[in-house]
Amino acid sequence: MALTKAALIQFSGALEKEKNVEKARTYVAEAAGAGANIVCLQELFNTTYFCYTEDPEFWSFAEPIPGPTIDAMSDLAKEHGIVLVAPIYEKAIKGELYNTAVVIGPDGEIMGKYRKSSIPLVKTPSLVGNEKYYFKPGNLGFPVWQTPWGVNVGVMICYDRHFPEHARLLALNGADLVFVPTATCGMSRYLWEIELQAHAIDNIYYVGGVNRVGFDDGGSPDQKYYGASFFANPKGEILSQASEDDDEIVYAEIDGGMIEDLRNEWGFFRDRRPDMYAGLSA
Repeated sequence: MALTKAALIQFSGALEKEKNVEKARTYVAEAAGAGANIVCLQELFNTTYFCYTEDPEFWSFAEPIPGPTIDAMSDLAKEHGIVLVAPIYEKAIKGELYNTAVVIGPDGEIMGKYRKSSIPLVKTPSLVGNEKYYFKPGNLGFPVWQTPWGVNVGVMICYDRHFPEHARLLALNGADLVFVPTATCGMSRYLWEIELQAHAIDNIYYVGGVNRVGFDDGGSPDQKYYGASFFANPKGEILSQASEDDDEIVYAEIDGGMIEDLRNEWGFFRDRRPDMYAGLSA
């Protein structure tokens, strides 16, 4: 199987949507120019991370899908012939709002979407996220999309990464590469690499975690996002990683053959015992 190049794009956000969309246009073009076929943006890429406070004004950030931002991203994906993962604040109907990642194909058509399943309410001295005020829990399961390059892509969004059941269901649904678009800072830093590397090892697939970086312009003055976006391979090895301070693009070559060889060698999927796991859903 031929190798497929994937990219993660981390950047500092701004209150004005168009500034974020323009950053995405610039960096996606750069990634595509460097040969990336599959590109993922960070959580809520077209806004600040606004969940540090409870402000009804931020409900207006939500957009339909398709809508202005996703239309722009669809044009971008088609222009460069890539698969693009674009996470935004989704307005399904009035009063029904989700934290959603849209997967767009190289023809500019929406392949599907994933809605964040686990919605946090976290308040620590270094990290605040009252997402329950803004988002309804996702209801689309854990879909996986086939790309034209033979790499099947799945998505978890930020807080989802703390739940191994999410990661395993993506593996069972056929994922080769799982993107984890994120807006995380503060006390979560010690978990960042460990959790995602563990998901890569347990499920024998590639993981790409993409985080915000620095301070959002017009966002929380107290939350500095640590960036450090990275790819891990199915052995849990970090292939490439961004800095903690700057806008950056991270690349990795995805080798589907490595996944199959390792799964056959280890036998994790052969030796699973789902007949004994009923207690997980009890």
